[in-house]
Amino acid sequence: MATAASGPQLLEPGQRRRRPMCAVCTKPLRVCLCGRLRGPPLDTAVGVTVLQHPTEARHPLSSVRVARLGLRNLAVTQVADVAHRASFLLTTNLGLGGGETENAEAGAAIGEAWTVETMDKCSIAYTEKQLRIDIERGVGANPKIRWPSRSSPLAKLAVSNGFTVTKTQKNKPARSTGEEASPSPELQHEFTIAIPPHSALLFPCQRATTIDAASDCQVLVKHLIVLDGTWAKAHRMYHENPWLQLVPHVKVEADRVSLYGEVRHEPKAGCMSTIESIVVAMKELGEDETGLDRVLAVFESMIAEQRRCKDENWKPKLKS
Repeated sequence: MATAASGPQLLEPGQRRRRPMCAVCTKPLRVCLCGRLRGPPLDTAVGVTVLQHPTEARHPLSSVRVARLGLRNLAVTQVADVAHRASFLLTTNLGLGGGETENAEAGAAIGEAWTVETMDKCSIAYTEKQLRIDIERGVGANPKIRWPSRSSPLAKLAVSNGFTVTKTQKNKPARSTGEEASPSPELQHEFTIAIPPHSALLFPCQRATTIDAASDCQVLVKHLIVLDGTWAKAHRMYHENPWLQLVPHVKVEADRVSLYGEVRHEPKAGCMSTIESIVVAMKELGEDETGLDRVLAVFESMIAEQRRCKDENWKPKLKS
């Protein structure tokens, strides 16, 4: 029986051959980062949960691929924009396993034990152990939205014991044609994240305090939640994931110019990449500075390589 001869595959006109990629760092094999980490991944006491915008996950200079490579206690969850409507169900760890979760699922009725507040493009229902939020696209930074206070029993329980949050997207119903009825919006589960006790959001917003100031106020930080995306995308993620309002907010102050400024646009001075922010925060929280510098060195090598390629590709035109 004859078999097809093996050999190089012919490409269609205009088709480009795909470069072989590393399955670990997701970079092309010729610029693989895996061998650049001088030592094993760090086992840090402080864990990290990265909420990553899908467009950033595909960016060739995403710094989170370096964080994945160098930090063992790190998890990444992709978080999409709200397309039409979204629902969040937050359950504190003390609230798990009880019958109270029955009426809290997306689209279900809220029981009498729930406090309900309805606002522009947003509704909130909560007990002392659970929180349900329903938002519409464009909710933005609405100053009229009244979130449960961080001093509320729910917030205190969530921060001290940890919690689980589930996001469900509700697509916009398709338009009806003729006499056909418009189908109901389709519910799509997007993520379920377990947030450990004493987590804080690392994000430089107005209400954020420095890590030292948080420590002075007896705020214990054992886990970091980090938003990964362009500044515009990160701000949108922040406003479209209002459950983040329950946890303390911390920030770091840059004492150096970000390496990203050489290859990616930064909106203002003092901005840092995700991995740079994580490294600075972990150092302030007492983690191994030498090991963190080794992780950051991998990022530096990636940026230097990109800068070199950029310089090589730019050739001034010579006058004839």
